[in-house]
Amino acid sequence: MTANHLSEVCSRLVEQCSAGNTWPPDLSEFIALASQCAGGTFGLSMADVTAEYARWKSEGWRFSSSEEFPWKHPVLYHICVEMRRECVERKLSQQEMDKLAALKLTRWEKKVAAGYSIPPIRRKIEAKAAAGAPTPAQKLHEEYLRRKAAGKI
Repeated sequence: MTANHLSEVCSRLVEQCSAGNTWPPDLSEFIALASQCAGGTFGLSMADVTAEYARWKSEGWRFSSSEEFPWKHPVLYHICVEMRRECVERKLSQQEMDKLAALKLTRWEKKVAAGYSIPPIRRKIEAKAAAGAPTPAQKLHEEYLRRKAAGKI
């Protein structure tokens, strides 16, 4: 555990005591709290995921794509993209997003523990544009220009 994780554990213990919980905490409570703060395989906690998601939402506009965003860990790209899709589809609240972040992080940790690797961050292949064929938007624009030149518009 790093010093940041230890300070987070201490602050959460203080919060629990001020909320009326007994001191000292049970061993199981302490281990659960430490595991939440320390992160698992990647050294990331749910709070790290939600903080990176918020940073990506607020600063992502500066980059031409999500792939160019300076992610703190490669797995965060995959988690945040999945979270964004589900948050938009299901219109999640902040509490639901926190639960989703913990779920996604746990799933990726299990995948890595099972022997899978984290895919690299790379741009999606644009098959038609790469082959030199015009995109549907380009086709519409060409049709518009053709009609305008013919005087039909």
